[in-house]
Amino acid sequence: MSKPNLRCLITNPLIGLTLQPALPKLLAGTLLSSLSGLATLAAFWCMVQLISDISAYWVITAIILWLLSAAFSASASWLAHDAEAAFSGKLRRQVANHLTRLPASTLSGQGDQSLRSLVSDDIAKLHHMVAHLPSEIANLAVLPLASITLLISMVGPETLWVLLPGLIASLYYLVVVPRITARDGAARMKVMAEVISAVDDYARGIRVNRIYGRQSGALATYHDSAERFTNSMVMWVSKVATFAGIAVALLQAVATFAIAYLVSYDQNTIILAATLFFSLAIVTPALRLGHGLDYVSTGKSAMGRIIKLLQTPTLPTGQLTQLGTPPILTIKDAEYSIGKVKTLDKLNYIFEPSTMTAITGPSGAGKTTLLRILAGLEPLQKGHIQLAQTDISQLDEQVRHETFLLIPQGADVLPATVKENLRLSAPNATDEQLKSALITAQLDIDLNTVAQLLSGGERQRIGIARVFLSPAPVILLDEPTSALDQIKATKLIESLEHLARNQDKTIIIVTHDKALATKASAHLELKRKTTSGELL
Repeated sequence: MSKPNLRCLITNPLIGLTLQPALPKLLAGTLLSSLSGLATLAAFWCMVQLISDISAYWVITAIILWLLSAAFSASASWLAHDAEAAFSGKLRRQVANHLTRLPASTLSGQGDQSLRSLVSDDIAKLHHMVAHLPSEIANLAVLPLASITLLISMVGPETLWVLLPGLIASLYYLVVVPRITARDGAARMKVMAEVISAVDDYARGIRVNRIYGRQSGALATYHDSAERFTNSMVMWVSKVATFAGIAVALLQAVATFAIAYLVSYDQNTIILAATLFFSLAIVTPALRLGHGLDYVSTGKSAMGRIIKLLQTPTLPTGQLTQLGTPPILTIKDAEYSIGKVKTLDKLNYIFEPSTMTAITGPSGAGKTTLLRILAGLEPLQKGHIQLAQTDISQLDEQVRHETFLLIPQGADVLPATVKENLRLSAPNATDEQLKSALITAQLDIDLNTVAQLLSGGERQRIGIARVFLSPAPVILLDEPTSALDQIKATKLIESLEHLARNQDKTIIIVTHDKALATKASAHLELKRKTTSGELL
């Protein structure tokens, strides 16, 4: 996919609507930035006039113009950054909302670092393109044009030689730097990502050291990645930064002033002064834009990743906010494949209310996948999932969330107390109700305990305790007894069966324990197919 440019920000339907409210402020900021530059040029003109007519009028006028230039510049900066902040905030919410609506299989393909980059870093990289680039482009068009027009009228066409340093440096920034970046930039980013991963591994190695008494592996990985990153940066400096320094040097006032003096040294003092002053006005916008091109390249890459994400299909959702009765959950002619293996092949089943159904089968048979499909977190490739004779894809997103409660295997907890974790499912529950739910989930622990300090099995049971607090009519549990001994597992299954029967809930559990599965009121066994299509 080609990298989008600034025009793509406005015209792309996925981003354009988000940017649209910020456009008036961005345009106003760009206009004020150009007016600031023109006011500075006018102040230079007053200084030129002061050479031949030393009077307070030109001094006062120049000061007023510089003050106006500063006011315009400050206002332009405030408008542009305020608009960019509003755009970034909306885009972050848009990206975060899109991520929460992705199918579970798609979301699982995004690593933690990738998610952080998409929600935070990549959007921050658009700052220069949105807040600075429009005014820099406008100033590059307006200020040199005004300066060149004035110089040609005063000196003649030969004054165009003052553009030579800027032209050379601009060609370097526009042609040479992008090619070097395209060739070496990906390698630098890869090494940088390795350094970040190595630092994370090294930090985890501190805990590993307590268990195994060593962390040399993590330390060695960190040293190796850091060394390669350092070498990469040295390479980048030698190939890019050195030449960039030369290009900037060519664009400095010294080179431009020398050429300006060369073309107007035989003119009168006013024309010579005007040439020197206004040739600098030609250099400044080009210098600013040149320095910003690296940020533009980074922003374009970030925008490409954001647009690719926003083009990823999300879970289907409807507008239906009420369900009929009875709340029977039905799966009809369901088909789902992972790669070339068909996990579900024309599966039909009815999950009755007031019952607990145990799903069993060998690893790879699609048990966990089926739970995600039933919860609406994974779309079927063929077939339908219906609740109360309504396809769940027609349900409003909030209604679907309130209707289905999925407790995955090894569910993690939030960095908060046990009470705060449980109250996410039951905000109005009393401490007694929370405690009762924990005990029913075979966990006796203080509500004020920090949940992250618990063992994996205890964390899992906090998730199971939510089942006995949630009003959701359909409960889906993946291996809820995997961290329990046989006695506690039996008690939990009996409690779930009792909950289903007494509160008219549809409870579906995935388990490898066939002895426990026999205690459920219904049983669905899935078969695993080989790549040749044979059942196991």
